[in-house]
Amino acid sequence: MIIGIYADLHANLPALDAMQLAAGHVDQWVALGDSVGLYPEVNEVLDWQRQHSVMYVRGDHEEALFGGSELAGSFTGTESIKKQSQIISAENLNILSGLPSVCDFESDGLRICATHFLSPESHIAGSKYAIDMLLLEKKYEGYDFVFFGHTHLQTVLYGRNTIFINPGSAGFPVDVERRCSIVLLDTVRRCFDFIRFDYDTDRLIRTVEVSGYNHKLVSYIRNGHRWI
Repeated sequence: MIIGIYADLHANLPALDAMQLAAGHVDQWVALGDSVGLYPEVNEVLDWQRQHSVMYVRGDHEEALFGGSELAGSFTGTESIKKQSQIISAENLNILSGLPSVCDFESDGLRICATHFLSPESHIAGSKYAIDMLLLEKKYEGYDFVFFGHTHLQTVLYGRNTIFINPGSAGFPVDVERRCSIVLLDTVRRCFDFIRFDYDTDRLIRTVEVSGYNHKLVSYIRNGHRWI
C-alpha cells in the first residue's frame, strides 16, 4: 500500500492541488492535523478530505476552530480561525468535532501511529523542537512508524525500533528550502520518501486578497512563508 502523509496544509487549496500531482498514485491519505486555519479555502480542503476518505487527526487549529478558542501567540492565525468559523459548513464542523488526537493502524504488518503532537513528556524543557529520545521511544513502544506534524519542519528520528517522521508542511513551509513537502510510505517495500513540491502562490494570494484575510498572509507568501 502507498500511504500519502501530510501535515499543516492550513486550507491552502492550490497547495493541495499541487500535492496530488506531485504524489501520483496514493492508496490512502493521512492528514496529521492543521488542515484548517490561516488560508481561506477551508470548506474546499475539508470537502476533498471527506471525499477521499482521508484519515484525519486534529491539530491545534482544528481545536481552535471547533472550540472557538484563540491560538496562543498567533494573532494572524486567530483572525483566520474567526473568519473560518463564520463560513465552515455544518457537515465539516461536525467532522472536526469527532476528530481523534491520535490514530493508530496497521498496514502490511507495519504498526503506524498518526498524531499532530508528540507526547508532551518527550519534549525537553517544553520546547517543541528538543526531544528526549528515550522518553519518546518508551511512549511509542511497539510502533514501527510514528508520524507527527506541528513544527512544519521535515524530521526523521531513528529510534532502536521506531522511526519518527515529520513530513514538513504541505501548505506553509518554513524550513530552509521553503517548499511544501509530504511523505509517501510504501508499506510493502517498507520504505519512505519525502516529496517536495511547489504550488501556484499567485493563485493563493488572489484568494487571500478577495477573501479579506489579514494582509500579512500575502507578505508571508511573497517572502517565502517567512514570518515577517
